[in-house]
Amino acid sequence: MRLIREFVVSLLVLMCAVSAHAQGGATCTAGINEYFVTPASGTFYSRAQAVNINGFTRLRLVQDAFPSTWGTWRSAPIAGKVKEFTASFRFSLRNSAGGAGDGFSFLWGDLSNASGTRMSGGEWGLEGFNTDQAGLSVGFVTYTGAGANGVNGKWGGNQFAFVPYSFAPVTWLTTTQAVDRIRMATATVSWTRSTGTRVTLAVPGSVASTIYLDKGAQEMANIDPTGWSFGFAGRNGAIDQDVYIGEVVISAVIECPDPRSPADINRDCLVNAEDLSAVLGSWGPCGAAPCSADIDHDGLVAGSDLATVLGAWGNAGCVPAVSSDRLTMRPVGTTTAQQGFWEYLPAGYETRNDWPLLVCLHGVGEDGNGTSAELTRLTSNGVPAIIKANNWPVAASTAGDAFVVLAPQNARGGCHIPSDVDAFLQWAAAHYHVDQSRIYLTGLSCGAIGTWEYLRTVGSNALPAAVVPICGDGTAAWNQRGCLLGLMPIWAFHGDADATIPVQGSIVPLTGVQGCKSPRAVDARLTIYPGVGHDSWTQTYNLSAGHDIYAWLLTHTRTP
Repeated sequence: MRLIREFVVSLLVLMCAVSAHAQGGATCTAGINEYFVTPASGTFYSRAQAVNINGFTRLRLVQDAFPSTWGTWRSAPIAGKVKEFTASFRFSLRNSAGGAGDGFSFLWGDLSNASGTRMSGGEWGLEGFNTDQAGLSVGFVTYTGAGANGVNGKWGGNQFAFVPYSFAPVTWLTTTQAVDRIRMATATVSWTRSTGTRVTLAVPGSVASTIYLDKGAQEMANIDPTGWSFGFAGRNGAIDQDVYIGEVVISAVIECPDPRSPADINRDCLVNAEDLSAVLGSWGPCGAAPCSADIDHDGLVAGSDLATVLGAWGNAGCVPAVSSDRLTMRPVGTTTAQQGFWEYLPAGYETRNDWPLLVCLHGVGEDGNGTSAELTRLTSNGVPAIIKANNWPVAASTAGDAFVVLAPQNARGGCHIPSDVDAFLQWAAAHYHVDQSRIYLTGLSCGAIGTWEYLRTVGSNALPAAVVPICGDGTAAWNQRGCLLGLMPIWAFHGDADATIPVQGSIVPLTGVQGCKSPRAVDARLTIYPGVGHDSWTQTYNLSAGHDIYAWLLTHTRTP
């Protein structure tokens, strides 16, 4: 009996597992393992069927010598809302005349079958997805024509990715060859809401290669993947073929059932005065602003909502999320911003539309192209590192969990350039629930140089209400702007033993504006750390040096 017999025949599970962070939050997962041993799970349409050939159990979507046919298989639906998934499977093609046929697609979406034609599909996706204009399909286009074969990505009927690829290494003349697992390719399809879709392929004798990365996130930004299924669809056109699929393994992270009381409006796991204040402050009909205090969803914040809060007073029966739970990677192309970035949203973000915004610029060692692979560099220093380590908000600060924090990655090399900084600030101000008068900018090393250059270039049109440059060089900004530079509240930090960017880079501009009489500096502060080298940011951001920069930032507002 071949090894395949030792695998689990089919499994659909839903479970909750406690994640590793100290606060004890839960991660809920769902899994599908299908090896198409009879009786296979799921539903088969048209020509699709489970077959056993020489002891190898496979899904055969379509069969050579049956042109103009199609076949589709779908899994049982995943209970709950999927947050991310990784699916791997083997596949091969058989064509007795040589050369590939039309192809097939991997599917994820609403695979209901209200009509007989809804499940028809192939390398272009699924008829049902075209009708709905929704549903992810990754198509393996196996046309033999030059340039026509490759791997696509579609949302509904709209293509968001295509990469040419030759399927000759997994196209066989005989069925015996095609079903043998060592002659099959292995495909992996991964998706998260923040990064989009990733596809890798490994053909016999080769290591896996990435076909495309971080694609389709914008197209799928607002989907509700609750109760969706996975599946495959194949077709035979003018050049028909066998399509074999095997060893399907899918793991998904799903949204856990929320154990918290609906009276916990700010989602801090306590029903207390803050939730009461949210109800009283939103009293009356719901308008365009967030209306999270409308607990009973009747369009009115009224006595029934107040009674719910008072009746649930106390512990909400859950564990507060830690800061890293709210830190999200936003690779380039997954939003309309021109840069990839990290996003931190404070607890209760959806309950307000007037959050302070803190934009953090990194040093030259964290430059990168904004993809998910290179954005990981940004969490090694500064505020993103503090958030990732679950030390945010900084306990020593009186500001509390006050800020939306965004950290864009510089893809140009060197230091952040003013036009990029300005474009990101403008974009962030328009796309987040932030108070336009409380936008703040900070940067370390090259990020501080970028902050100074932004002030030099943008001048009176600068968006921030205050800035904190750490170990940067503002000499050029002072030379060009002079006393006008002091119209921006600035608190600069530097180590006097900095051999990378000399301390004069902070001393010159700050002592300059401090001496101005017309106009006088709004708030110009300079902190020099004796004996400290280039890393003057760690003790500044974690407040171990005793300077509460976060509370200081909040004392300043900008008049539009």
